[in-house]
Amino acid sequence: MSSASNESTWHEGCRGYWYTTSGHGYCSNATNGPSYGYWTNYDCDFEIDEQHHDNLYSGYVGKYDTYECTFEINKTTVSPSSV
Repeated sequence: MSSASNESTWHEGCRGYWYTTSGHGYCSNATNGPSYGYWTNYDCDFEIDEQHHDNLYSGYVGKYDTYECTFEINKTTVSPSSV
């Protein structure tokens, strides 16, 4: 059975969650959109880390991005972008 872990802080209304092999970004109230967006970083254990950029509308609530590592994920972090 796997349990969720999450970033301790919210970044412009969003943060990362991860399980054993998968991670996703989640927003409670996105405030960095729609012009700038968010970087979601997936820290995989045995493979190249993955980074996704998503533009979300202001006030977005819910899961917005996901990635599955082959073996294990160490963490998922979210940061607001300025481009």
